[in-house]
Order: sequence, then C-alpha cells, then structure tokens
Amino acid sequence: MKLKKGITDLFISSFLWGTIGVAVQIGYGEDANPFQMVMIRSLVSSILILPLVKIRRIIDFPSILLGIIAVTFYETYIYTINYLGASLSAVFLYTAPLWVLLYSLISKSEEINIRKIAASFSVFLGVYLMYLSNITLKDLYLGLASGITYALLIIQSRRLQLRRMTNTEIIASQSLWSFPFSLIFLFFNSFNLTIASIYTGVYLALFATLLPYYFFYKGMGKSDSITATIISTLEPVFTILLAFVILHQVLTFLQVLGSLVIIFSAILISF
Repeated sequence: MKLKKGITDLFISSFLWGTIGVAVQIGYGEDANPFQMVMIRSLVSSILILPLVKIRRIIDFPSILLGIIAVTFYETYIYTINYLGASLSAVFLYTAPLWVLLYSLISKSEEINIRKIAASFSVFLGVYLMYLSNITLKDLYLGLASGITYALLIIQSRRLQLRRMTNTEIIASQSLWSFPFSLIFLFFNSFNLTIASIYTGVYLALFATLLPYYFFYKGMGKSDSITATIISTLEPVFTILLAFVILHQVLTFLQVLGSLVIIFSAILISF
C-alpha cells in the first residue's frame, strides 16, 4: 500500500513539532517566560526568512491575519504546556482536525469523504477518553483552545496557498506579523529577558517554526488541510515518547487509550 503524496513531509514536521513540549518544559525549569519565548521565536524566524521573500508580497490583510492567528496559537499552546505538561498538551492540540472538518463542511472548500469524517471524530473520541481521566475543566478548556487556534492557523494558511502564495511566503507572513503582536502580550508581562527565554525561543524559531512549517505546508500543498492536520496528530506520539525518556512523564491508562485513538485517526487518513 502506497503512502499518499505529502505524507513524508507531514511526518517530518510532526516529529519536529513533537519536541516543542519537551523544549518548553525544560525552558520553564530554567525560569523561561512564555511571552518572551514567543517574542524571540517570532523575531528570530523573521530575521532568518525575510531575506528569502519579497516583502511587498506579504503586506496585505490576509498575511497580517495569519500573523495574529499564529501568535495567539503560540501563546495559548506554550501557556497550556505549563499546566498540562508536554504530553497532554500535545495530544489536546490535535482536536484541530475536528474544527478543520467543521469549517470544510460549512464552507464546502474541500472534498469530504467517510474516511476523513471517521478520522476526525476519532480525534474527538480520543479527547473524550482523556477527559474521563484526572484532568480538570480548566485543563480541558486550555487544551481545546490550543486545538481551535491551531485549526484557525491551518485554515488561514491553506487560504493563502490557494491564493498562490509560496510556502516560504506563508512562513514569512506568519513570522513577521506575529512579532509585533507578541510585543503586546509581552507589554502586560515582563520585558526583562531571561537567558532561558532566549535560547528556548531560538530553538522554537528553528525547530518549531522554520523547518517544520516548511515541511508541513509542502505536505499540505500536495494533499489538503484535513489530511495534513490529521497526519500531524502524530506529533503527540513523538512528544509522549520524548517526555517519557527525557522528563519521565507517564500517562494514565485512559490518557494512553485516548492517545492511541488519536494515532489511529492519523493512520486511517494516511493511505
């Protein structure tokens, strides 16, 4: 059985994103600040990618909107990691396929089939199983907020792809326009940069932004937003494994079962 086009690219991006939770938790342990990490992430990724694009191509409302969505997602996800830990935060993030599916059903923007519907609702079932474990409603709301903002990021980036923007231009838009809005979040916190915030932010710029989003948008361009979002649910698999080895985090039975259901949805949509 042959893999669909773009699946390999999506697997690579999932692995790189799978390191986010572990890197951020290590940063928190060294006194990193979530708002500073996001600001450094956006700044460094902007500096590195802007020379590769024509600035006039990314100065419009859709590009700015992508940046606003991106910084909201960054802040929500990193904040959630502090509460739920690396493993559960990564798993909850992938309620996103359900929201992308609902958007596609309403807008009729992409082809919907039984496999995509089954895979998306498998994600919902997986999240429900984890809800039955020892997480609180606040944990659930934070996790779902990460999933919704991630879904919005995928939807808007797909729109830009359909407008014939290149993957590099999309990443540049995401990086450039997320930076000024990250300063707004920082204004209500602290401008006293810590060393941990700097090196964690640089790591996130390279291995959570530039490289993985390049492979993700490349894979999504060869497939579609629903498939791309569901395949990227392999991220929590990598996060759980890395968190177990590096951070010694262990999930409960229901959390493992929920994670397996989510993984199944990624396999279902891959072929």
